[in-house]
Amino acid sequence: MVNDSVVPSTPLSFRLRWDVFLSFRGEDTRHGITQKLYSSLVEKGVRVFRDDDGLNRGDEISPRLLEAIEDSAASVVILSQNYASSHWCLEELARICQLRRLILPVFYGVDPSHVRRQRGPFVEAFCSHENRFGKETVMKWRRAMEKVGGIAGFVFTNKSDEEQLIRVLLREALKEVNNTPVKVATHAVGLDTRVSQLINLLDVKSKGIKVLGLHGMGGIGKTTLAKAIYNKIFGHFELRSFISNVRELSKQEDGLASLQHKLIGELSNSSSNVVLSANDVNANASTIKKIIFDKKVLIVLDDVDEENQLKALGARVKWQNDGSIRIIVTTRNRGVLNDQYVNQFYEVRELHFDQALELFSYHALRREKPTKEFLELSKKIVSLTTNLPLALEVFGSFLLDKRRVVEWEDALEKLRDIRPNELQDVLKISFDGLDRENQCIFLDIACLFVNLRMNREDIIDVLKGCDFKAETTIRALEEKSLIKFTEGNGLWMHDQLRDMGRQIVQDENFVDPGMRSRLWDRDEIMTVLKNHKGTRSIEGIVMDVINSNGKEVVIFTKPFESMVNLRLLQINHVKVEGKFKFLPHELKWLQWQGCALKTLPSDFCPQQLAVLDLSESNNIERVWNSYSNKVAENLMVMNLCGCSNLASLPDLSGHKKLQKIVLQNCVKLINIHKSVGSLKSLLHLDMTGCSNLVEFPSDVSGMKNLQTLVLSDCSKLKELPKGIGSMKSLKELYVDKTGIEKLPESIYRLEKLEKLSLSGCIHIKQLPRCVGKIVSLKELHLNQSALENLPDSIGFLENLETLSLISCESLTAIPDTVGNLKLLKELLIKGGAISELPNCIGSLSYLKYLFVGGKQLGKLSDSIQGLASLVELDMDGISIRDLPSQIGALRVLQKLEMRNCTSLESLPESMGSLLALTYLNIFNANITELPESIGLLENLIRLRLNKCKRLCKLPSSIGNLKSLHHLFMEETAVTEIPESFGMLSRLMVLKMAKKEKSESFVLLPTSFSNLSSLEELDARAWRISGEIPDDFEKLSALETLQLGSNDFSKLPSSLRGLSLLKRLRLPQCEKLESLPPLPSSLEELNLANCISLESISDISNLKSLETLNLTNCEKLVDIPGLESLKSLRRLYLSNCIKCSASAKKRLSKVYLKSLRNLSMPGSKIPDWFSQDEVTFSSHKNLDLKGVIIAVVVSLNHHIPDELRYQIPAVVDIQAKIFKGDTDKAIHSTTLDLLGVPKTNEDHVHLCRYPADRPLVSMLNDGFKIQVTKRNPPYVKGVELKKAGVYLVFENDDDYEGDEESLDESQQSVSERLAKFVSSLEQDDGVHQSSYEIKEGMEEIQVQIKEEKCRSSSRNYFVFAFTFLLLLSSWMFLRCWWLW
Repeated sequence: MVNDSVVPSTPLSFRLRWDVFLSFRGEDTRHGITQKLYSSLVEKGVRVFRDDDGLNRGDEISPRLLEAIEDSAASVVILSQNYASSHWCLEELARICQLRRLILPVFYGVDPSHVRRQRGPFVEAFCSHENRFGKETVMKWRRAMEKVGGIAGFVFTNKSDEEQLIRVLLREALKEVNNTPVKVATHAVGLDTRVSQLINLLDVKSKGIKVLGLHGMGGIGKTTLAKAIYNKIFGHFELRSFISNVRELSKQEDGLASLQHKLIGELSNSSSNVVLSANDVNANASTIKKIIFDKKVLIVLDDVDEENQLKALGARVKWQNDGSIRIIVTTRNRGVLNDQYVNQFYEVRELHFDQALELFSYHALRREKPTKEFLELSKKIVSLTTNLPLALEVFGSFLLDKRRVVEWEDALEKLRDIRPNELQDVLKISFDGLDRENQCIFLDIACLFVNLRMNREDIIDVLKGCDFKAETTIRALEEKSLIKFTEGNGLWMHDQLRDMGRQIVQDENFVDPGMRSRLWDRDEIMTVLKNHKGTRSIEGIVMDVINSNGKEVVIFTKPFESMVNLRLLQINHVKVEGKFKFLPHELKWLQWQGCALKTLPSDFCPQQLAVLDLSESNNIERVWNSYSNKVAENLMVMNLCGCSNLASLPDLSGHKKLQKIVLQNCVKLINIHKSVGSLKSLLHLDMTGCSNLVEFPSDVSGMKNLQTLVLSDCSKLKELPKGIGSMKSLKELYVDKTGIEKLPESIYRLEKLEKLSLSGCIHIKQLPRCVGKIVSLKELHLNQSALENLPDSIGFLENLETLSLISCESLTAIPDTVGNLKLLKELLIKGGAISELPNCIGSLSYLKYLFVGGKQLGKLSDSIQGLASLVELDMDGISIRDLPSQIGALRVLQKLEMRNCTSLESLPESMGSLLALTYLNIFNANITELPESIGLLENLIRLRLNKCKRLCKLPSSIGNLKSLHHLFMEETAVTEIPESFGMLSRLMVLKMAKKEKSESFVLLPTSFSNLSSLEELDARAWRISGEIPDDFEKLSALETLQLGSNDFSKLPSSLRGLSLLKRLRLPQCEKLESLPPLPSSLEELNLANCISLESISDISNLKSLETLNLTNCEKLVDIPGLESLKSLRRLYLSNCIKCSASAKKRLSKVYLKSLRNLSMPGSKIPDWFSQDEVTFSSHKNLDLKGVIIAVVVSLNHHIPDELRYQIPAVVDIQAKIFKGDTDKAIHSTTLDLLGVPKTNEDHVHLCRYPADRPLVSMLNDGFKIQVTKRNPPYVKGVELKKAGVYLVFENDDDYEGDEESLDESQQSVSERLAKFVSSLEQDDGVHQSSYEIKEGMEEIQVQIKEEKCRSSSRNYFVFAFTFLLLLSSWMFLRCWWLW
């Protein structure tokens, strides 16, 4: 009998000679672990290279050894004490690292950090090598040791079990061997340089719209380049979408509208409330424009061939936008890239010859350079393919299984015979090399399946139904690079290969589609059916109909009668009329999603039908009636997913070949037919979401071959069949969120079960003891269950890899037998009643991930030091006071998190031994300091210390963290930065804001300016005092600087040297008196509540400035250069009495035309605005361009509210759209009234909304805009005194010339606004700031006291008279000054 675990023979044998290469030091391990591992791998059918077995006698060892490495899919490197003493071992290691394949390092009795840094037992060997081989060669070996030492491998200590280590390595090696044939890494050549160049061109950190057009011939690598750029930069954007095959999809009926729906669907953050038109492409384009307006958006439009596609999908460059939008377009036609749609251009050209040779060699030989015997042939082939990446990949993959020179010479002759520069002819050589069955499947995929979003499993089901060798063929096509699968196993084929396949079919009969083997064009299909032109030639038809236009597509059955060889038919969302007996009896696959019938008709008798897909057919109540014994005896797959009205399943006992039943979300199913329990052929049954299912067949004795049973979310299912143990082949059982109370005792018979999930089973309190007999179990999930204890027998699950016990609130203890789970990789424990972890946990020497949580857990066991292979340790909400010092033994730990461990007071010095650590997060802990040894963490990249409110100092050693990129220490008690801080040369982000001001003043260390890589600094509320050092300009990479709530009086003049600074935020800097010249790169300047600020330098150079906030800058007299800020969109001058007076004179119509928000003292709104509300009425031939809202708002500071200053804006004024006379608003937006004035005086705010905003775009005739105060308000004391609305139509604000001589009625909106703003100074009376009132009253009080001292005998009348006289004088002087 064949062992199930033996690796079957695969095409890998043609591609790479060896599965695993063993690298080891013979004198250390040859007769020990190496021999045992070798024997175990060979026993499992793995082809292993070992230096004494893999070489023929007489061979020179070095070159042959390196060739063996190149011919291996993976390497196991056993790093022992004397490994580095052999230069052969080091040369092997260097080559292994160059190949970028799987490496499994075993640290056999050595410290991983010693390997990484060549310390300990390796020092002497490397010194000796340097003397013998020179520093350059040895440096290559050092880099290899450093790389392998940094891989999270397997640590073997003197306490480890060698047998268990071999089992772990065997598991990982087998996993890789089984994956290698189908998942070959893409070998990108010459890509990095192009990607870097284009990312710089896109300038993702800047605002505005950039549309990059990548153009070049088909197969040149445009899509690959676009994907690489997308993957590099997508993290910078809040909304993103990658739309493939634009050219192909747009050709379909309503193709552009479908693409628009797809785009909106992927921009999911904004699409939840978006309704697109079914067929109005222009209206949808406007909607897309509105959605992405003012946001950070990344879109890729791949394979565009017409301008209207760009217009429909939002690729326009000439519209005003405050967001950051990047669109990448790929096309073969440079002429499509009109300047109206694209503003950056890049031609993708062929690879250089040496790059092309490397790419070809990788696909043909799986090595970077061809061997000597194939070198010249390779060069000739590359020349003939004209260096095109697709041709090199496909033709190289075609030669992959051809090892003889004569075969390559034959292929070269075929390549010479084709037309010059004809890519498809090159590709067809690979097609011609396929056998007949593989050619047939390739054409099925290219013509029928490629656009149906099918995954690997779906395709294999269909091909099996056609009696093809599905798995073997799919793997062969993939290896030849004719098809690919994405990470989610979705099918992908290059459009050139697709077009080549379709051309082959079209060439079968260029004139008459009915004589072709496959039809995919809907117009051609409808013509063939309408004219009864179908013939026996037709094998497949796909006419996917998406009802985006509301039209019903109707076809008749009669025309199918002549298509006797039709085996594949897809008619989604199509209405079928006529007698179903006309459908061909040879039909193998019928996909009819959205079928409108209640049941399939009685004359539907496709006896060869293998795959029936009626998913998402909401009308289906029964599949068929009692005649089913005559129907579809060959049925293998039945997919009824989403058939929400399906009430029952028919008797399936006659379906002897049925392998898969999918019933997801069939919510009306109460039970399933008992015949299902007798289906011996059934492999997969999925009933996810059958929320009304109450009963599963009691007799399941016939389901002996079932491999997957999914009952997740069947909430009313109370029990599993008692005889479930008869499912001898079951591998996966999912019963999440069901109502079951216990597992059947017979479950122990499931000897092949690998995954068992009981998460969310709130009625399960215990597992049967016999669960320990499920010896093949690899994953056990019990999250959020009512489990009270785990049976000791859990320790017998010797193959268990994952045990998850998250949120098991009733679980009180973990049994000691868990320590027997030697192969465990992941252990997750979190429960409110667990008080300690057993000591035996330290026996899990190959555990990779440990998560523990729960308030009752007060201690980590000292045995944690035994977790020698642990990579990630995550603690959440546990009550430990300190970490055990033994944690320092975790030498490969890369990630350590301690969140909400509020009792944690100290960290051990041994943490400095965690030399592999890259991420350390200590959140909301009670620690007062970090250990000095933390400076030894040379690989630490991210350090988070947020909300450690008692942390009062950083260790001086922190400057030694040479790899640190991000440091977060917000809301800590740290008040002093050590001088060594400036040594953090790679630090990019430093966030150390405090919630409240520090008690003592802080001076930044002199070394602080050495942080030349720093891009973002947030040091709010640190009470930084005095003057900031003038060498601040050394922070040359700074883009965001937040120094709000500090006590410095001035900023350094060197600030202007920060040429990349975009955001300068200094709110609540109450002692800041002046502002020096600022860098021209600035986009945002926030000086709100800088109450001592008296002057700022000329800001006319800030050409990119968009936001200026001067709220409550009461002493500021002027804003020099304001009139030059052409990019300014938002200006906030609330409670700025002095500077607003001068600002009004500087605000011309040019600025007010670009206005988005303006706030300043004032008590009126323009009298030409509609008061409170306006009703929209469209103007013939004139588009609505915008809406301007004016409000007068005051704050009553006598009404206390803690939120008033926590939210730096007035947030209770809203604009709403009402439809007709309805009371319910269809849209509401809060006005952007940034800044909270510290006065009770009135303030006027102007808010302009452009046409892209919903407040404008949603308006229809009869709709009303109304401005109101939120009820109830978020913040008390807000009073809306006046409100007005003005609708800006086309031509209302377009005139750019001088308008002084024009009547007011003739003037543009912006000119009238400019006059209104300037009139505020004259008509609004006197507005006193809180500062001036306070200053004046203090002066009066001083004079009163002096008057009292001079003559206490004066009577009360004289005193009162003096008081009134002084007050009147002061008021007169105040008015005079304002005038």
